[in-house]
Amino acid sequence: MKGGIIRKTVALSSEQHLHQVSSSCSLPFLSILEKCSVLKDVKKIHAHAVTCGLSHFAYITSRILARYTDTGDMDDAYELFDSITSPTIFNWNTIIRGFSKSSEAERGLLVFIKMRRSAIEPNMHAFPFVVKSCGAILSLFQVHAQVFLFGFNLDVYVTSSLIRRYSNLGEVELAHKVFDECTMRNVVCWTSLISGYCSRGLFDRARQVFDVMPEKTDASWSAMVSGYVQNKRYEDAMELFLELKVSLSGNLNRSLLVSALSACSAMGIFEEGRWIHSYIDGKGLEYGLELGTALVDFYAKCGFIELAMKVFDKIHDKDVTAWSAMIVGLAMNGHSRFAVQIFSEMLRRKLKPNAITFIGLLTACNHGGLVDEGTTYFKVMDLVYGIAPSIEHYGCMVDLLSRAGKTKEAEQMVLSMPVEPDGAIWGSLLHGCFVHGDNELAERVGSHIIKVEPEHYGRYVGLANAYAAMGRWEGVAKVRRVIKERGVIATAGWSLVEVNGTAHRFLANDITHPMLHEIYEMLSDLTSDMVLNL
Repeated sequence: MKGGIIRKTVALSSEQHLHQVSSSCSLPFLSILEKCSVLKDVKKIHAHAVTCGLSHFAYITSRILARYTDTGDMDDAYELFDSITSPTIFNWNTIIRGFSKSSEAERGLLVFIKMRRSAIEPNMHAFPFVVKSCGAILSLFQVHAQVFLFGFNLDVYVTSSLIRRYSNLGEVELAHKVFDECTMRNVVCWTSLISGYCSRGLFDRARQVFDVMPEKTDASWSAMVSGYVQNKRYEDAMELFLELKVSLSGNLNRSLLVSALSACSAMGIFEEGRWIHSYIDGKGLEYGLELGTALVDFYAKCGFIELAMKVFDKIHDKDVTAWSAMIVGLAMNGHSRFAVQIFSEMLRRKLKPNAITFIGLLTACNHGGLVDEGTTYFKVMDLVYGIAPSIEHYGCMVDLLSRAGKTKEAEQMVLSMPVEPDGAIWGSLLHGCFVHGDNELAERVGSHIIKVEPEHYGRYVGLANAYAAMGRWEGVAKVRRVIKERGVIATAGWSLVEVNGTAHRFLANDITHPMLHEIYEMLSDLTSDMVLNL
């Protein structure tokens, strides 16, 4: 196979424009090579190098190898690397780096082992990529020992890679130990440790590290905000983001903006999200896929579907994530038919739907009462696209059938699920039974649902309502007795109100709000005005 890539590339060497490169001068060749970003162009250049004899120059071979790894073609890259008689340390580092960034990262570790067996000593540039290639903690321990062996344990870039990898593998305490032993810490060291604590849900520890950082950058702010968002601590995320806005001296990075938009979407904070959009436009930032999709999701969840569509139309080269966000947004805002049309347009553009796409489609069918279409999409998802239905997909279908009065079919679907149905699915079926008067099934479902979620007060209320609908008051009394015996209490209701870009949470019977007296005075005045106007 060593000659395989050579034969393949020679076959491509007939391109007329490449023959302008003189075999006696490598400089024009290198200039063209550095401009290649597409794999097929790299192969053409490689073919010309072989036919013109330039491949004998070690530096040119090294640059071709680097271009292969940059385009992600690791099979051809390794074949070329394997054909080099005496690889330089640059060649070894290049192939390890390429694998560390690929889906076969651990092959980079195997190359490193081969390198050591060849008696080649690694340099400081090799270790960050070798560390990144470690997929298991034992491998990382062994590589860490090699770092000490060659005296790179004080190098800031090697250290930061170790902190990041220990954190990614869940060993955040070991990451902190490496951090403590590091005498020169860069922002990557700090940020990696913060991200590691956030990924383990240790937000207090993460915040402690963040607060003592000598100099915070947009990367460190982004790590802390995104950590909060990924763990659904949206209020903490927005509080930190607003703190950053007050002290803003530079530009906000795209990752931070995406995280802040996600928090705004989850909390329904419209004004703050609009500020972010204005900031993006004011800075002349292109939306791109990630930022554009976050804006689509934000506007859709806040109910401004027209604004979501405007942003969607401005996203260039939309991927399945962007299309899915638009479909989900249309579905949740009641535009069922439009969501189906967008899906058809997505297919026309040869994009393959994913699991999120079908959640949006099934939600659209649910809200629009499109039972036949929903049933078809549910089948197509698995049979055509190979997407196994998740509990969310089953939940959409059970709700769709229940709302349509097909409670028996919905029950059969619940009983045939390959995963254990959760309380929400049983709750959808129970609601359908109430709406369509299927009291017998309601009693059966209600009795089961309190076993699934014995601490959920609302489930007991649902069962009591089923008994009441049938006039079985002894059943109602029994449910109330069970509630008392088990000590089940109702969860306090709450709502968020946005005032001047800040979300205020109000709970039933809550007396902890700092402006409690002013709020109650205003409420009293409003009540008096309403009474007078009756």
